[in-house]
Amino acid sequence: MRKDCGIAILPESDLTPFDYSQAFSRNLGVVSPAEHERLRAATVAIAGMGGVGGDYLISLVRAGVGGFHVAEFDEFELVNFNRQYGANTQTVGRRKLDVMVEYALQINPELRIATFPGGVDKTNIDVFLTGVDLAIDAIDAFAVDMHPLLVNAASARGLATIAAVPLGLGAGVLAFGPQGMPYADYFAIKPEMSEDEKILQFMLGFSPEMYHLKYLDPKFIDLKARKGPSSIAGCKLCTGFIATQALVALLHPEELRCVPWYTYLDARLGRFRHRRLWMGNRHPLQRLKSYVAKRRLERLGSAS
Repeated sequence: MRKDCGIAILPESDLTPFDYSQAFSRNLGVVSPAEHERLRAATVAIAGMGGVGGDYLISLVRAGVGGFHVAEFDEFELVNFNRQYGANTQTVGRRKLDVMVEYALQINPELRIATFPGGVDKTNIDVFLTGVDLAIDAIDAFAVDMHPLLVNAASARGLATIAAVPLGLGAGVLAFGPQGMPYADYFAIKPEMSEDEKILQFMLGFSPEMYHLKYLDPKFIDLKARKGPSSIAGCKLCTGFIATQALVALLHPEELRCVPWYTYLDARLGRFRHRRLWMGNRHPLQRLKSYVAKRRLERLGSAS
């Protein structure tokens, strides 16, 4: 066995011959043989290979999806070890995109993968979404101005976009598409808002009940530094939801419920919600929650 860029590689003579039908045969029964072939022919665009995006890629490869467009500009650091799929002592300093593509190809060497090492932006969003069947938003939650770029561009092309955010020991899940509420209407994020206010609006749209705030320690939330507490439990819940939503979107698109529908699970508290949030964040109760959350963070900031 040799190592190439920190990842163990078996000598070519020791490699097991790859056979798609055998490698992913246990998927059958959950999906039909015809659906499995549709997954093999499908292409999914994933923006972000960090806290959740890398795990999305690996999970969808194992689900049988045969093509991907993947975007990420960052490198692995020690602070990624608690939650990110590709983070380990051998990948620190390496590009997340390169590491995750290598892992994916070790599972299915026949994958069709187009890479975008600069991430997604206005200059490449058209190419990123060309020829894909589904978009997945795995961009850092704090990058609030990048999410609508992806969602709106996908919706304009008739594509669905699915997204999940880890919330303590839980997850919030949303789907966007031409048939759903527009991104701007759901989140009610206005250009004149501060970055902190935009982040609060974004998180509130994923977790209207905010169950996780009952046990999160606010001292570890620092919006100015764009960091907060995270857990592998929340990230793995996101992956389970997104893998499921991706299969629904690709195989049973009529079942996909777009915003204002939302799904929110807190596994620690055993609380689950899957319902329609009328008016999105413009709902009077959501506006009140936004105001209260803003005041709490302001008090926390002044105390520190």
